[in-house]
Amino acid sequence: MLFVASDTGCADLAMDPGDPSILYAGMWQVRRTPSFFTSGGPNSGLHKSTDGGSTWTRLKTDLPAGDLGRIAITVSPATPEVVYAVVESRRTVLFRSQNRGESWVEMNSSTNVSQRPFYFSLVVADPKSADRVYKPGLQAAVSDDAGKTWGALGAGGVFGPSYHSDVHALWVNPRNTDQLVMGTDGGLYTPPDRGSTWRFVQSLPVGQFYHVSYDLQWPYNVYGGLQDNSTWFGPSRRSGGIGGRHWQSLSPGDGFWSFVDPRDEDVVYDEIQGGNLFRTQKSTLERKDIRPSPGIGEPKYRFNWNTPIHLSRAAPGTMYYGAQFLFRTRDMGESWERISPDLTTNDPKRQRQDQSGGLTLDNSTAENNATIFAISESPKNPRVIWAGTDDGHVQVTRDGGKTWTNVVKNVQGIAPNSWVSSIEAGVADEATAYVTFDAHMDGDMKPYVYRTRDFAATWQPLALADLRGYAHVVKEDPVNSNLLFVGTELGLFTSIDGGQRWAQFKAGLPNVAVRDLAIHPRDHDLLIATHGRGLFVVDDLTPLRKLDTTTLEQEVVFLASRPSTMVIPVFEFGFHGDGEFIGDSPAEVASISYYLKRHHMFGDLKLEIYDAGNNLITTVNGGKRRGINRVDWPMRLAAPNTAPGASLVPNLYSLIGPRVPAGPTR
Repeated sequence: MLFVASDTGCADLAMDPGDPSILYAGMWQVRRTPSFFTSGGPNSGLHKSTDGGSTWTRLKTDLPAGDLGRIAITVSPATPEVVYAVVESRRTVLFRSQNRGESWVEMNSSTNVSQRPFYFSLVVADPKSADRVYKPGLQAAVSDDAGKTWGALGAGGVFGPSYHSDVHALWVNPRNTDQLVMGTDGGLYTPPDRGSTWRFVQSLPVGQFYHVSYDLQWPYNVYGGLQDNSTWFGPSRRSGGIGGRHWQSLSPGDGFWSFVDPRDEDVVYDEIQGGNLFRTQKSTLERKDIRPSPGIGEPKYRFNWNTPIHLSRAAPGTMYYGAQFLFRTRDMGESWERISPDLTTNDPKRQRQDQSGGLTLDNSTAENNATIFAISESPKNPRVIWAGTDDGHVQVTRDGGKTWTNVVKNVQGIAPNSWVSSIEAGVADEATAYVTFDAHMDGDMKPYVYRTRDFAATWQPLALADLRGYAHVVKEDPVNSNLLFVGTELGLFTSIDGGQRWAQFKAGLPNVAVRDLAIHPRDHDLLIATHGRGLFVVDDLTPLRKLDTTTLEQEVVFLASRPSTMVIPVFEFGFHGDGEFIGDSPAEVASISYYLKRHHMFGDLKLEIYDAGNNLITTVNGGKRRGINRVDWPMRLAAPNTAPGASLVPNLYSLIGPRVPAGPTR
């Protein structure tokens, strides 16, 4: 076993393909906190084992002296004596060894191999040529002369090759080295000709969404910001399913919060990293930078990597934005008023972004700290506003921003300066609010969820043993205040009794990080932003709203559902194959929901559907499982009987029955 120090871990490991007992390990001394990042130190180094890892020797000959950072290693499958290593130091360099690491030769220190060495820490040797080596980075680079000179992998225009930037994974097919598989911040690509052309793999249902919102069109659109992949919007419903081609991008960069202006649905407020806020016209994609800027004599504004936007529900047209101060606009961002003092700790130790990085300066705004991270205005009273910071403050004003009180001291059981990951003002009561804390960056993986019902004089912890994973977001249902949702790093959890008991919400949702939640006010859908598996929609929360502790004790209970819309189906003439992931669209049916206390064991379970005149329309098979069952009824009568010769004149509509008349059923 190789152990160097408690602050040092193995960042890369390579095995000699000619002798599996020979291993190379890049050990990395690193620390990343919410406010600072340090790559490198005396404990970083390149180590070698010749006995399968039982003993190790640090390699130093010809390698840089002093503090080292992250080290990337690859061994040539064509000639195992040849080893490449990219070593982060005061001057990051690509080295090459021809004797299994006993000595090294400096090959190159250009931007192709040295950019952001902690982030782009991968070097890949070609399986058949010891002189061909690949270096993923902002773009991928390739060398055919053992690393002396480099060129871009793949041709392109002014913006580079046609693949997404930030390359983090690369595999070269050992049987056909022209075939590559490359992973970037934008997805997976499979060039068949060593990068001359690029095929994007569209069939993977993955995506890292930070936040989610909606508009009020029918069908409504879903909006969300993706890690390094812009802000997007797409339809929530579409006959034939929802493909990637049905989504539209709004802005470049990392996408975070985005909201449609409730007074003009052609206007979207969206942002990219570091507080860059835009007002975008959907129809033309015209964009205007509306980020508040400091005036003469004001301090520099500090914006989080993921800066919060909040649109008022009580006063449409009002929008809030957070730096270390809280800003408010009532004219679509044309002007801003500062309505708070500095709500953070204003600790100078948390404001060293220009020094962050360690051996290599890394000023990406990712470590911006002492900033507002969560904002929520009471929908009952717009003068009540809550703000949470990434350095542990929970602030509240009850007079529209004239005076503020830091109430975090009233929250028991959390460590000082724990990141406030979300705040949710109570929908039914202006004195109620919910807050989640996330301390995982300080090594604490527990969930922290609290509620106050007295303007933060006291707080009740809601994160019981039923919750797993540190908490990202809490949401109160706008109709039933006892129905709560919490998104954690390990999934979605729900409570029907105000947070006394929790159950994980599964039903096709994997154990994935849930970063944000939104509830559509008209369609009553729950929108879920996950960091890894894209967006999910739970269709119609109405049945859950009717589920309470009394209902759970009954043998069987029918649960209300939203009114069902008769949709005229359409068909898009196009056969796109299986190369694109197609998201599910809500079925064009009426949903019937009921609760069973026990699993129905014996015999059939059928549902009879009657019209308003108490006439039996049809009978459908029902679900038998314990808990909530949903049965889909297509709102059609039985298909008509056809004459024996009807097949001579084919008619699609002889296979399905006519629609029932619109109106109430039971």
